[in-house]
Amino acid sequence: MPIRKSMEETLVVAGERDEWLARCAKGLIAAGFKDVQTNTVLGQVAGTYKKFPTNGDLTITVIPGARSGHTQLTLRATAAVDNIYALFSSPNKKILITAKASLG
Repeated sequence: MPIRKSMEETLVVAGERDEWLARCAKGLIAAGFKDVQTNTVLGQVAGTYKKFPTNGDLTITVIPGARSGHTQLTLRATAAVDNIYALFSSPNKKILITAKASLG
């Protein structure tokens, strides 16, 4: 069983919650995430990132923002950190960077 750690980042973006749920799902698929699932009740999009040497999961929670027309995205990456590759580069940062780039 690998040792896994998480990293979380929060973004505030312009647009409505339902629009961002769809954009997040499409973005993760385009970025190469597998098993992308959307839960509209919880407002979450989840996917698995498996590209050597990074292996982990990403969950994006989409919450209506405090201001009208804005949405809060909470990106939470969880990845194995007990391998030699994790010593040189954080797998969680790589997953978060890939996800943010795919969201545009």
